[in-house]
Amino acid sequence: MLSTVERKIACWLLAGVISAGYLVPGLSATFAPYTQVSLFLLILMSLLPLGRLQVEEVFSPDGKVWQVVLWQLLALPAIILAAAHLARVDEHLTILMVTTAAAGSLFASPTFAELLQVNKQRALQCMVLSTFLMPLSYFFFFTVVLRAHVALDVMALVQRCMIFLVIPLGLLLIYMGVSQQLPAKLAEAVEGISRRSTILALIVFGLGIVGPARALLFGEPYRFLLYLGMVTSLGLGMAYLTAVVMFRQGMSDSVTASIVSGFRNVGLGFVLISGAATHATAEYVGVSQIPIFLAPLLFSFFIREQKSHAEFIQKAEPVAA
Repeated sequence: MLSTVERKIACWLLAGVISAGYLVPGLSATFAPYTQVSLFLLILMSLLPLGRLQVEEVFSPDGKVWQVVLWQLLALPAIILAAAHLARVDEHLTILMVTTAAAGSLFASPTFAELLQVNKQRALQCMVLSTFLMPLSYFFFFTVVLRAHVALDVMALVQRCMIFLVIPLGLLLIYMGVSQQLPAKLAEAVEGISRRSTILALIVFGLGIVGPARALLFGEPYRFLLYLGMVTSLGLGMAYLTAVVMFRQGMSDSVTASIVSGFRNVGLGFVLISGAATHATAEYVGVSQIPIFLAPLLFSFFIREQKSHAEFIQKAEPVAA
């Protein structure tokens, strides 16, 4: 695992990177040609630290995990579509909302779950399962439900799934077989390198993908604020609704489900459906990187405040006694 200092540096680095992507002219254009390569490495490097886990720890047959993932990939997009239809939301905005709601969980979801001291293992299982099932969610909603408004190239979707999902999964399974034979120090070194490489790949991908959103910020700031409000409201709304629906599973599991449902991998979704994506989609996905890159820093502040409050109470208790 990354040290405490490394985690703090990573949080500030990600926040600084997204700010630089919007403030520095030409920076995004420099990294744009490397977005797909960096995404592939991001997925692969995110999976490698799972190599020493047992298969059932990663790919769980647990019914509760399936319940969360099906809620996340089928029920939530359907609810959002129905609400958008009843509210007569513009079809282009509806498509953008589905692009978020049908995406799998963010790769950092297990880390967020660990920071909040809830069920990291379940968050990991939901993240893996939702990531590999998200193409089915996109296929269903964009070809069955929204077929009149979206021209999804199914063969291109299959091809991108092979590149960005099937190949990394195959390499993970190979590594899981090999890692059992590796010396512990070597395996730990591989995992440490992969975690640092994940951050670097995320930086390159984030910088490369925010270009259209930066142009939108300086060209049409009102639409930029609309997209930012949409993606933020969607994340918070899906997280809150999930926590309410899953509350009977207990506080820990409901918060875990809330995390994996609220933080979505819109960047990967954008690449998978890029054949059907419009310039507005590219702008929206670029805007969506803001909460994704700022979330680790915000979580770190939240956890620090919680720890300070707990320490204050512990110190005050002997005095009160």
